[in-house]
Amino acid sequence: MRQLWVGTLWGALSWGFAQGADQTLLRIEEALRTGNIPQLATFLAPQVEIYLRDKTRIYSSTQARFVLQEFFRENPPRTFTLLHKGRSEDMVYAIGSYVSERGRWDVSFFTRFENGRYLIEQLRFEPVEN
Repeated sequence: MRQLWVGTLWGALSWGFAQGADQTLLRIEEALRTGNIPQLATFLAPQVEIYLRDKTRIYSSTQARFVLQEFFRENPPRTFTLLHKGRSEDMVYAIGSYVSERGRWDVSFFTRFENGRYLIEQLRFEPVEN
């Protein structure tokens, strides 16, 4: 009986993590598609690595918010589409395509499960040459 209870608990926890991961990806996708900085900021880890304009820098979540706000102001989104997503242990990641009037970027982000939720630790915007 104890094994059944432990198996049931493990299944419920695994399902909960999967549901949390799926909801996180959907909300980040929506924030990128609409350029919604406040929504995206809720998923930023305290320290975020951002690759933008051929440079990688580590920002505090507050600094990252301003960097992303400037990017979206200069490149308002037309659309963002997730092309691939995956998960391994406590990490969820995704790759997508961001399109604005001024260009197109391949976007990838990596989150880690911390304190009961997934937080973005790395966000990359790589320009796509036509």
